[in-house]
Amino acid sequence: MGYTLAPGVSFCRVSDRMMFLDIKADRYFCLSSTAEQSFARLIDGAPTTEEDEIILASLARHGPLTDGSHGGPLVPCLATVATRTAPPGLAIPLRPAQLLLAAGSLALAPLRLRLFGLTGVIRALQARKAQATIPEPHDRELTATAAAFAQLRYVATAHDRCLTRSIALASRLYAQGLSAELVLGVQLRPFAAHAWVQAGDRVLNDRVDVVRDFTPILVV
Repeated sequence: MGYTLAPGVSFCRVSDRMMFLDIKADRYFCLSSTAEQSFARLIDGAPTTEEDEIILASLARHGPLTDGSHGGPLVPCLATVATRTAPPGLAIPLRPAQLLLAAGSLALAPLRLRLFGLTGVIRALQARKAQATIPEPHDRELTATAAAFAQLRYVATAHDRCLTRSIALASRLYAQGLSAELVLGVQLRPFAAHAWVQAGDRVLNDRVDVVRDFTPILVV
């Protein structure tokens, strides 16, 4: 039987485990050790046992798999390795309009999450990104928009600041026709999740030394 990732599910290999993200349920999770071994054999193309098939069928009914072709490919999340950080926002002169547009995007991000959930927000971002007219924008354009958000870093958002602020920045970039990527990453022992925006190998709203501690689990 052929399996694909269930819609809205992504995963990554982090430390010695596999971590999953289900954006529909808005949760991160790991499989049991036995189920993880069966899943690993499936994605690695290794022979599966009868017990594996029973476990995989169960994962298709209740977990991260689907037994149809309408899901996602069985590959871990891939992201460009970050090697650069955008310049500090306070060092860049900005027009008042740039700050106002950034502030508006910051105000809307938590509201969109409450109204449409993570799934709805992600789908909307994917649609807007597909319409981006500048797939490889000049550094100056990216830096100016990122700087506007940096200068508003003390503006309150929802409790999950990195996610809402990254959604706001990505949304603003896409509205300008600029292409970038919203990245969600995880780490284990202890578990932590983080979000940032990246353009190629350049982190726009964080530092490289911070995001390198997180393994990307979803790239939008």
